[in-house]
Amino acid sequence: MTGNGQRPDAGRDRDGDRDRKQEHGLDQEQGGSDPTDQPLLPEGTIARRIVDRLKNPWVIAVLIVVFVPMVAWVGYTVHADLTSPDYGTATIYDENGDYLESVEGNVAVTWREQYTGLSNTDSLEDGHGMIFLHDTEREHTYVMRDMAFPIDIIFIDKEGRITVIHHAELENKEPLTEYRGQSKYVLEVPYHWTTENGIDVGDTVEFRWGPPRTGTGRMSKASSGDPHNDVPTNPKRRPAASSP
Repeated sequence: MTGNGQRPDAGRDRDGDRDRKQEHGLDQEQGGSDPTDQPLLPEGTIARRIVDRLKNPWVIAVLIVVFVPMVAWVGYTVHADLTSPDYGTATIYDENGDYLESVEGNVAVTWREQYTGLSNTDSLEDGHGMIFLHDTEREHTYVMRDMAFPIDIIFIDKEGRITVIHHAELENKEPLTEYRGQSKYVLEVPYHWTTENGIDVGDTVEFRWGPPRTGTGRMSKASSGDPHNDVPTNPKRRPAASSP
């Protein structure tokens, strides 16, 4: 027995323990996985389930059916916002081509503008109204939603011929009266303005449009190059009311 009471080989044992621990640690490192080898979207995660669903052909078909028309509709709305006129003038002639009256006002093209219409307007001055410009001719329906005053609603086909005239009174209860007519254009004017000026079904309306919303300047005369100026004009008739 040595003087310090320890086994002679204790130091070697400690060195062997260190060697075994180092070897054990190396084995753990060699047996562990590299974090860079892990998948970007591990199995069982919400993101992985979404990606797997998107690979389903039926899901892809549904997305195409739903989103493609939506994107197209948004694109059309933006295009109408940018290229349509803000202002226009409508001049009305009788069946013999004689001048009757003119009215001017803002042009409603987008669905937001057409839904609002004159509901945020307190009144209409004489000679003023609102022109609704639709993309195609078909039967359109208008109601007196949130209106502060009665109006005449004039439905006009793509050739500029008046098809229907409604005298729309104020309403304060549901259901609202539906005013229908075959039209591409609709003209809203003061109440009984059509009666006072002898305007009737079969009369013709000619439009002059202001510049596109992306442009500047005063109202321009209708030209064949403008996609909105498709109502035929007669140069022998009295010109439309001057622009503001």
